[in-house]
Amino acid sequence: MTPRPRSRSRQGWPANLYPNRDGFKYRHPVTKKETWMGTDQVRAFAAAKKLNALLIPTDDLVARVITPGETVADAIVVFRRDDVPGRKWAPKTAEVYESVIRRIEAGLGSKPVADVSVKVCATFIREVTESDRARQQFRLVLGWILACAVEEGWIDTNPALATRRFQHQRKRERLTKEVYAAIWAKAEPWLRLAMDLSLITLLRREDVVSLKFTDVRDGFLWVVPLKTEGSTLVKLKIRIGEELATLLAQARDTVLSPYVVHRLPDRARPSDKRASARAHHTQVMPEQLTRAFQEAREAAGVGGENPPSFHEIRSLGGAMVRDAGWTTEEVQALMGHTSKSMTELYLDGHDAPWTEVASIPVIHR
Repeated sequence: MTPRPRSRSRQGWPANLYPNRDGFKYRHPVTKKETWMGTDQVRAFAAAKKLNALLIPTDDLVARVITPGETVADAIVVFRRDDVPGRKWAPKTAEVYESVIRRIEAGLGSKPVADVSVKVCATFIREVTESDRARQQFRLVLGWILACAVEEGWIDTNPALATRRFQHQRKRERLTKEVYAAIWAKAEPWLRLAMDLSLITLLRREDVVSLKFTDVRDGFLWVVPLKTEGSTLVKLKIRIGEELATLLAQARDTVLSPYVVHRLPDRARPSDKRASARAHHTQVMPEQLTRAFQEAREAAGVGGENPPSFHEIRSLGGAMVRDAGWTTEEVQALMGHTSKSMTELYLDGHDAPWTEVASIPVIHR
């Protein structure tokens, strides 16, 4: 909307300065509050010009020339185009992060990156969710996005990195040997096999149900974890010891299946009615494994207020081999973690074994 032209009597007057009886008044450009400026025209003009320089929003022509005006949405475009493909997230991980990116885009997308301060980041992160764990995730992704703005030369520093790191406590109970045994006793044979495989190999749920008999060769179990496939390039060559050999032998039952963990469906379905991800009618889907574990856990009456999930078998197995004398680095290798800190997070909550040491002799003087 084109502003109304000034009257000829006010040509050359500073913006927001108006006549008021025998003097002048200044109207705040944002709040519209009016302030008496006295009767001295020279002083009133000078004050109005100074106030305009301080108070008028920086979306005028001069600001547009000085600052390129790239927004957070522009940084997100760069992040999606240049960074995301190289991260090679697994489909489920990509879905989680894309949801976070979309919410950042909705909340901050229109804001110029030059105007994104530490306070803007901190306020957004705190208000976007009540969960400290989710807040930390938003902080991480916002930091990635603004790092692109830094690398493009749009801003000099990344304000997200200066915000608070949110700490969150794991609410899920750790799985103990006793609870594991109670759940195992109520589980169907195929679920028992899946549990024992995860306990011995420390494989994730998705990897356990994806194991095929063709992965067993030359005395090893060859696994490319689905979570790391195409990203960290972790490949596991797990030596088949006595316990693992026994489990693999048990898996070769009367059901003809390419999968180590398998089950006959409760009812036969035409191939066009099966889940799109199911390659064989005996294949166990990850969600089936989760539900079956929950049902066995409830049947056993164990778990407490925050019952452990199937995924907790990994941390229990890691703690057991650590107690057997393995180093954290060895546990890390079997878990397929890229960092020692992640392995320590899995082992946290399982009491470390007592280490026998000699006492220091008392020196009498």
